Amino acid sequence: MLHTEFATWPTNHDMPPNNAGYVVKQIAKTPEIIARLKQAGASVENVAVFEAIALNNLPLRKRQHVYNGAVAQRSFLLEMALALETESRPLQIMHDGGLLPIGRIFRGQVVDGVDTELRTLFWVDREHEDKIRQIDNGTIDQVSVGILPKQMICSADGFDFFGPESDFETIFTGTTPDGHTVGENGVYCKMVGLEAFFEMSLVGQGGAQNARIVNNDQSHFSPQMKALAANVTLDRLALTATATIRETPIMDTKELLAELRTTEKESMKVSIENEQLKASNLSLTTERDTLKTELATAKQGAPAIQTELDELKTKNTATEASLSAADLALRDICKRVLTASGKVDAEVPAKLEDVVAKITDTASGLAAVLVAGGRAKGAEDDLEASATPAVASFRTRR
Repeated sequence: MLHTEFATWPTNHDMPPNNAGYVVKQIAKTPEIIARLKQAGASVENVAVFEAIALNNLPLRKRQHVYNGAVAQRSFLLEMALALETESRPLQIMHDGGLLPIGRIFRGQVVDGVDTELRTLFWVDREHEDKIRQIDNGTIDQVSVGILPKQMICSADGFDFFGPESDFETIFTGTTPDGHTVGENGVYCKMVGLEAFFEMSLVGQGGAQNARIVNNDQSHFSPQMKALAANVTLDRLALTATATIRETPIMDTKELLAELRTTEKESMKVSIENEQLKASNLSLTTERDTLKTELATAKQGAPAIQTELDELKTKNTATEASLSAADLALRDICKRVLTASGKVDAEVPAKLEDVVAKITDTASGLAAVLVAGGRAKGAEDDLEASATPAVASFRTRR
């Protein structure tokens, strides 16, 4: 359950000053307000009426887990106002439920301006004149509502901290399964759907920004009700107010609020998807700029690369010419080797590796018949070999 706190400042209006001489903050009891008081069961003459901003759509000043900077959606404020149409809520002191209330909250209305506010009317029993005087003097100027939302939706990824996928650790740490933590990097929770509106308390300091017991000259209810009262009799206005309270089909309002909640949930989903698309677009933009830079760099280096390619082409052409010449030379050598080995009609192989193999094999065969100088062994060599002993036989020892 959330307790938020709210505040007030001095005033001047048509209400009489108190015993200390200060102007008061009490709201004039117009016919509309009187009708509401009677409807709520109050003794009109024995209560003092005040107006407060019970809650608004500004980030809460709370620092506890999921309520850190939480924001109430407009439909949430509307549901709080609707709850007061069906039943008034107790006005307590410092959320002390062990003590009986000193008054009741009996009217609520959502007001759209710079901020969206839930304005409430509450009364304090005149038995507690000390509290009335402290409010009038500004000593007590802040209030706090005890409420429980149905959903606490993460602004970053739409995770519901009060949903079925949440657990104690998730709520206590304020961290979603996707790693987004409430209170960090702008992440906060959106309060959607009213589960319970328990009470409102007078407190020392509140947790909601700019939520105060307003001056009676800043009242949302009193001026318009007084203008209305000038044209309508008290009885007729009371009857109209009663009809409005009792005969207005609450179900229609509830259906409207349900539709508003659905619309807000869809809006939040679209907002989250929009943020994701923005992040994706930023990433794509960065990637595009990187590619542009790389392309520009590549264009700058293109002439040098083209020159290098031209040089490589030239070298490749020369290399191909050299290889072609070497191929012809090897084939010529192969033909000569084949001819020298007596294989005059042998074909030179088509593949260059076969040409080399053929030369190697044929050369090995020729090694056995070739002599120094390149001559083949013949008859003359045989004669020289046989003649040597004859010459030696004519030699005499000296």
